[in-house]
Amino acid sequence: MRSFAFSLLVLLVPAVAQADTIRETVPANKTSVVGAHATYGPLCEGGTIPKMKVTQAPKNGSVSFQQVSSKLSEKAGRCAGKTVKGTLVVYKPNRGFRGEDVFRVRFVMNMHTYGTAKIRNVSNKYIIDVK
Repeated sequence: MRSFAFSLLVLLVPAVAQADTIRETVPANKTSVVGAHATYGPLCEGGTIPKMKVTQAPKNGSVSFQQVSSKLSEKAGRCAGKTVKGTLVVYKPNRGFRGEDVFRVRFVMNMHTYGTAKIRNVSNKYIIDVK
């Protein structure tokens, strides 16, 4: 698997719903990490790992999730370098497939913003170019 720096979901962002489109290019016939999610609080402590669910399966491969511990990237500001648990999104194309594949992943997480609790729904669309 190729390495992938955590893309982080910060607990202090006051959004209730979020949807992103993630584009990745991966090699044919190989399993690849195409995304990662971790949460952390204002004191750089790790948050609850959200449960990930495939809501639209890829037509030409499969998706799985792997929990890992990793250091936060420089995008985490003062929390950079702190270790938190997160989830990798792993895509495996069908043997011999080349081309574009699409799938969606959804998760719900608790979000605490300045003393208020909210639930955040995240639904990401992955567009994978298999070469």
